[in-house]
Amino acid sequence: MALKTNASLQFTAYRAEDAGIVLIFLCADPGPGQQSHYEVLVTDAELAAVVSGLDFRNLVLTKLQRRFRASSKLDALIGQSVTV
Repeated sequence: MALKTNASLQFTAYRAEDAGIVLIFLCADPGPGQQSHYEVLVTDAELAAVVSGLDFRNLVLTKLQRRFRASSKLDALIGQSVTV
């Protein structure tokens, strides 16, 4: 599921779980056929590596992009072939 380009998500709540913290976001205009409620899990290990508010923001943005925009460093490799 991919959000529309430049979709704005509002952080609305969080939930503590055994595996970490679930961050809950709401998107008022996610695009046609997309949901408006989004959740990402930030694990305890990921939280332990966070030093500043900026680190936390970058972690959350990366997780949101990977999960809901299907964005990753692997995108540039799609379509390439390798010889083994």
